[in-house]
Amino acid sequence: MTEQELVHIGNLIYSEIEINPSKIGVSSRQINYWISKGLIPFASSAANNQKDKKTNKGKWVRLNASQAVWACLIQELFKLNVSKKRVQDIAEDIWQKSREEKYADEVFKRHIEKNPLKLSKQSIEQLEHILQDEMLMEYYYRTIINPFTDLIKSAFTRKDLPYSFIYVPDTGEHGFRYNGNDLLMDLNSLYLQHTVISIPFLPILSRIINTEFSDRKKKDLNYLNEIEKQIRDIVVFKKPKVVEIAFEEDSIKTIVVTEEHKSREKLAEYILLNKIKKGSKLLIDIRSNDNYKITLIKKEESLNTLK
Repeated sequence: MTEQELVHIGNLIYSEIEINPSKIGVSSRQINYWISKGLIPFASSAANNQKDKKTNKGKWVRLNASQAVWACLIQELFKLNVSKKRVQDIAEDIWQKSREEKYADEVFKRHIEKNPLKLSKQSIEQLEHILQDEMLMEYYYRTIINPFTDLIKSAFTRKDLPYSFIYVPDTGEHGFRYNGNDLLMDLNSLYLQHTVISIPFLPILSRIINTEFSDRKKKDLNYLNEIEKQIRDIVVFKKPKVVEIAFEEDSIKTIVVTEEHKSREKLAEYILLNKIKKGSKLLIDIRSNDNYKITLIKKEESLNTLK
């Protein structure tokens, strides 16, 4: 992944306050209330109460990707009758505690010292300069970089797809799980003696990515590869009523994407789960103005079906 792609993903997760809460099933009024009660730390209600220059009215609240995922997680916790006080405690632990422990500083130091992403010398020097700026670190980077937002970043880069958020109501303990084996290992005697709530991340992440995926104002999404971009171009910009995505192996079920919102979310879910490798090719059959058939030809191992 190039530095440009990493910057694009970073902006989406940390900086771009563009997601309309209604697109993820939460009202702006509800978001503003949660912000006022400290449930979404470091977020600004109603876009800092700024006014639209044309209408002179207050702007509706917007969220970045990590805040949107967090809002969906809060919504799920409330559906499961977790109290507001408990949700406030979880928010404090995940967002404020990481700030106090200077989690972001450790992330910067790791990239400066080990450079796992092979950043340019100029980028490393910029990280060093930012790390030395205490005000910038304390009031910006420490408020946006924490294990939770890193988890969201991993999902967008598809480096490591998170499985679920785990919460134990009796004790207040919580955590994030990336795969089934880790979860089984962590279910020690403490967990076995209490009710455990597990909230899967995939449906939430698919909902968030679909808001970006379906936004026709965004012509290019850098975190998609060329094949995925071609599929998005057909689904979003050509706006067919039906798109069938098939595979050269007859045993794999065809994916059918329609104009319905849930169908689009399934496509976003598929892209999260399956990184289409380089060397894949598309055969595009335009059956009619409202119907496309896309065949993915892949010489290596077959892709998983979309369930």
